[in-house]
Amino acid sequence: MKSVFRAEIYILRHDRLLWLMPVLYCAVGIYAGFYDHAVMDIYKGVELFSLPEILNVFFSFSVALLTSYVIGGDFSRRTVLNALSAGTDRKSYYCTRLLVQVLLTGTLFAGTGLIHVICHSLWPRGDADIRIAFLWQKLVVYMVMVLLQLLAQASVMNAVCYFVRNQLVAIVFGMGMVYLELIIRQAAEMNGMTSVRALADFLPTNVIRGIFAYAVYDRVFTGKFFLYGLSAVLIIAVSSAAGYVRFCYDGD
Repeated sequence: MKSVFRAEIYILRHDRLLWLMPVLYCAVGIYAGFYDHAVMDIYKGVELFSLPEILNVFFSFSVALLTSYVIGGDFSRRTVLNALSAGTDRKSYYCTRLLVQVLLTGTLFAGTGLIHVICHSLWPRGDADIRIAFLWQKLVVYMVMVLLQLLAQASVMNAVCYFVRNQLVAIVFGMGMVYLELIIRQAAEMNGMTSVRALADFLPTNVIRGIFAYAVYDRVFTGKFFLYGLSAVLIIAVSSAAGYVRFCYDGD
């Protein structure tokens, strides 16, 4: 398992195209840091630094794209077959690849969040009469919730890659999945389909996009907010199990 982990990290480090992602995430963190100063002037009760709503959709698309590119690429480049033919256990390979993807997703998001916080600390702006309390407890809970949703999306796309076994197909499916989550909620809201909308609200993309309001209106410590976390954990467990079964017991 350690050898697979080291090999996968080596591949990621030497993929020049992937290095665009950290640069893009850093740019997002810097932009978000400056953007929120204006937001705080509008919502005078804000007690939490949060990522702008429009950028939350960026995270959904980027995670779907990144996971599809990396995991799907293993099949397109025949890395999977090469590893298995070398005697690598299927279980070890699957768990290691999933772990690497989780670490990649978490590291990129954590780096963005850190840059976001630093921007607020070094370049304070906004209405001097508005005193914003930087509550670390709320910030941590808020960011953990966003991360859980991103990991849920990464887990789903990881499973998809083991079913379709093609990088391009996985990328197209991932982009379509994010759009579909948004469209389902919007269509349900427009047509008064309350039950469908209630279910769509728990889809990761919709949770991430709407989670900004929980910071603005100080609803971080509420029952529904934590239900979002439980739904993400459930999605992670189910999708990871589905991908595992497909690869280890029904794979070629």
